[in-house]
Amino acid sequence: MNPNKELMISAKIEIDSMVDRYKGKKVSDLKEIFDMPTKTTKASFVKLARKMLAIPNNKFELCENKLDVVLKTVRLTGMKTPAESMSFMPVGFDEWSNQLVWENSSLYKYFDKKVFALFIFQQYPTGKRVDDSEMTFLDVKIWKMSDYDLNHELKEVWEQVRYLINENKLEIVPIEQKNGKIINKNNLPSSKFNALGHLRPGGVNGDDKVKLPTGQSIVKQRFWFNTEYIKEILDL
Repeated sequence: MNPNKELMISAKIEIDSMVDRYKGKKVSDLKEIFDMPTKTTKASFVKLARKMLAIPNNKFELCENKLDVVLKTVRLTGMKTPAESMSFMPVGFDEWSNQLVWENSSLYKYFDKKVFALFIFQQYPTGKRVDDSEMTFLDVKIWKMSDYDLNHELKEVWEQVRYLINENKLEIVPIEQKNGKIINKNNLPSSKFNALGHLRPGGVNGDDKVKLPTGQSIVKQRFWFNTEYIKEILDL
């Protein structure tokens, strides 16, 4: 599902009508407007974005319910580069390994259907790091993954995970750190696998594990966008 250009433009106009008055304001000022606690955490940025839209969660609709939209936040460093990767859904290893057709996979269906509203917060452009409360709300980017990215780099991540599981090639190696703590390294797609995305632990802690079809246990994983891919999205 690829919404046409006119629909995406309409979505941008609609969301701008809701947030234009907040653009250029500091996080601390926005918190005062919405009567929120002064302490700033990562969750604060999402809560602020919801307040601007007057929505209860991260899912909403635009263009008379024609677009199924997910709210995400992006924090930029002073040099206008994303400060961190962007997390998405937990990885269901059983479903990923058993599904034979890419277009029927949960990963494909999610990014084929969803449009994203990326709320962009930026530090001062001097490159100097400032307190999160001093960051500025810049803009909202309305974005949909292209068919090319869906069927190439996103699919590559899915195929590599399937290969490792179905061919019993997944390696989970315990590594002892200097402090004596044991962490498990694996060969699932990392941020170096391709430019788009990777897998990374997404459990409550190191003991929050899932059993794989191979019989191995691994810390629960999530799918993430790479920082360079987020920058590419914002530069479009």
